[in-house]
Amino acid sequence: MKEKLIEHWKAIAISVLVLLALIAARSAYIYLYHTLPPQLVTITVSYAPDSPCRKDSPLYMQILNDSYREVLGVSFSLSVKVDEYSDSIVRLLESDYSTDTAIKANSSHEGCWPFPKLYSNKHDPYKLIYEVQRQVIKFSDD
Repeated sequence: MKEKLIEHWKAIAISVLVLLALIAARSAYIYLYHTLPPQLVTITVSYAPDSPCRKDSPLYMQILNDSYREVLGVSFSLSVKVDEYSDSIVRLLESDYSTDTAIKANSSHEGCWPFPKLYSNKHDPYKLIYEVQRQVIKFSDD
């Protein structure tokens, strides 16, 4: 009788350990699913008046979705600077952009925009630094 009771408690202890392991695995999966994918979505902006863009829309934007989730929309702030390493960084523009284009997992979206009006027009657009900041990614399952 005592042996049956010990076996019964061992079975309960093993069941509890398996249940805790499953809960931990599920929690880790949820954490990774909702935190890592945004880092796998990259946005780049460059000045490209000849290829692939036209002269009237020379800012080339590419959103690359390397995550396993579908992206429904992206918004970000574009900062145009003269020199990335200068102590006195001259910002010529800081503007917000967004797109509601759906981007499937492991694919990309490209587009061209008109060149924005800068705070100063005496700089060569080819030599400026186009930096994406404060990006917000909206996924289909959020």
